[in-house]
Amino acid sequence: MTSLIVRRAESADAEILTEFNCRLALETENKALNRETVLSGVRRGLSVGDEVQYWVAEHEEPDGWKIVGQLMLTREWSDWRNGWMVWLQSVYVHENYRRSGVFRTLFERVAQHVRSQAENVAFRLYVEHENEHAISTYTRLGFGNAGYLVMEMPIL
Repeated sequence: MTSLIVRRAESADAEILTEFNCRLALETENKALNRETVLSGVRRGLSVGDEVQYWVAEHEEPDGWKIVGQLMLTREWSDWRNGWMVWLQSVYVHENYRRSGVFRTLFERVAQHVRSQAENVAFRLYVEHENEHAISTYTRLGFGNAGYLVMEMPIL
């Protein structure tokens, strides 16, 4: 896609990141998230430096640049591999820009950044079992089934 810029998100992007995260949860899991909680989480993520990185793709529109895609990176230490597993999370492309190369461009730019740091050893992500389109997209980019089942237990 032409007229596309990929950059690290800034605090001024918190509202659109929140909007995209809420849309993502509704589209993929049919969950309506509490917008204020998500906004607080996005703002906190943006404030912690390299532990949480939001990246955005902006498209040039007649009235200026518009954020049309996002992803978030987090890290997990692997003692088995002596390096960082980099998780892709909160991946979202606005519905009007899907299947136009936005995610591929966003991921390729972010991957270039991640690969430039020697301590990073692998990308990881989780995807809903039923989300065949996303699974197909990730497979084309080189992702494969890692053989793990992700489990969760709330801390309350």
